[in-house]
Parts: sequence; structure tokens; C-alpha cells
Amino acid sequence: MSTHTGTTAGRPRAFDADAVLGQLTDLFWQQGYRHTSLSDIVEASGVHKPSLYRTFGDKEQLFATVLRRYLAEREQHLSSMRAMAGPGIAGIHTFLDLFEEFALSETGSRGCLAVTASDELRGTAPGFEDFSLKYRELMTSQMTALAALALPEDAPDAALTSQRAELLSTLILGLQVTIRSQADAAQLRSVFAAIHALVDTWK
Repeated sequence: MSTHTGTTAGRPRAFDADAVLGQLTDLFWQQGYRHTSLSDIVEASGVHKPSLYRTFGDKEQLFATVLRRYLAEREQHLSSMRAMAGPGIAGIHTFLDLFEEFALSETGSRGCLAVTASDELRGTAPGFEDFSLKYRELMTSQMTALAALALPEDAPDAALTSQRAELLSTLILGLQVTIRSQADAAQLRSVFAAIHALVDTWK
């Protein structure tokens, strides 16, 4: 629920903007952009329309803010898992284990908001026309950092790192589509096992 509180008569209500964005992220994630009305937004946030407009702008601007916030959180989450994974091929396997654990969680089972929105809006949204490109750049950057720590000591090859990063990025993005298609746990574990088998060939 929103943490907004009433103020004196005639003054706008104060509310926790970040908490509201969290609530509306869940709403857009569940319903999609086009199927979410302003009435839905008001009901989910508990904030009146004038206050929403005053803080976030119209629905398009609000959704752009939601996407930017989501991508920032996604980057932080990937960075955290990568840091926990450690170096080498073993680190990639650990990263995949952590990602699998997340994918099978309640939050992870919803898939990826950026991938879902990209499918719905073809990678563009008013006020954030290139969000799909930004997400792929984010993913590639994270996977490049992961792959760079797994090169053989006698082969510090930037081209090989780039190839592996592109492959990992594509696989992770494809996984998000698989998750969104309501694949069950057994199917997801099978996909992760296939990726692990591929990574083993990099030794």
C-alpha cells in the first residue's frame, strides 16, 4: 500500500514517490502498458490523478519513469549476482545457478518487464524510445564483465570475450521469453542445464 498521508485542507497529499513507482511497476508488469488504464493506476497507487500528474506527468511519462527505474534495479541485481559468482568458468556456472534460483522465485517467475514491454511496444515507448536497446546494452555490458573473467590465461582475447558475452546476453534474454511463456520449473531447469553444458565447452 502507498505510504501517502493527508495534509491540511486544500493542499496536495504527500506520498512516497518511490513506493508508488514500485506499486505501478507491479501493475504494468502484470497487465502490460496498453491494458493499464489511468483508473487502474489511481486504484493501485491510492494517489489521486492530479497528484500523479503533478509528480510523474501523464501515463506515457509515468511508464517511461517506471522503465528507467526498473532497468536501474535490473543492472544492480545483475551486478550483485556477478560479484557473488567470482571469476573463471566456475564463476559463470555460479552466476547461472544464482540466475536460476531467481528465475524460479515468485518475482523471477514473472519474467522481465523490459522484455515484456518490448514485445508489446516493439522496443519503444513515448518518452523512452530506445528502452529496448538500453536494456540489451545493459545486459551485454554485464555479460562482457562476466565473460572477461573466464578466458584461459594463455588466451586474453577480447574478440572471444565479446562473442561469449553476446551469446550469454542472447541466452538470458531468450530465457526471459521462456519464463514469460509460463514454462514450468522442470522446463526452466532443462534450459539452464543446456546453458551449463555449453559453458563447459569453454574450458
